[in-house]
Amino acid sequence: MTTFLLVLTVIFTDSSKTTPLFVPSDAFSSPRRYGLTKAMVEQLDTDMTNAKAAREMVDEGMSECATAEPAPPGDIEDTATILELTTGWNTEQHYVTTLARVKRSNGDETLLELPFGSMQIGRSTWCTGTDRLKAGDTIAFTAFQGVSQPERLIGTLVKR
Repeated sequence: MTTFLLVLTVIFTDSSKTTPLFVPSDAFSSPRRYGLTKAMVEQLDTDMTNAKAAREMVDEGMSECATAEPAPPGDIEDTATILELTTGWNTEQHYVTTLARVKRSNGDETLLELPFGSMQIGRSTWCTGTDRLKAGDTIAFTAFQGVSQPERLIGTLVKR
């Protein structure tokens, strides 16, 4: 099962660009395994450092985790059981995000990106939000279809 998620999350790309959209946290320690060049890793590091500096300027007290912008309600509302989770960097939104392979209420398996998670890179801990989930959890969510390869839903948890 883990191999399945690994293959799907190698690097998300926008169908009209070559820039990765989602970079799994493992890619920072094994960039070649994920097809990342040294220049891409350096650019990601610069983007992450700039995002952190911008956040520090806005929030002098710096809470433990960044807060993701509230997502608009999606046109898809469903429940799902989480099969697998991986955390990574959303290069467009500049925050840590979680990608879940879920089994939806109709039995279909799909990828669902949620705006929270945490990852450790070197001495830096990156995190967004405080939600914590694990495989086997059942969730209710609202989402919209993201434009990427492979396809994924971009969602927000519905508070229970």
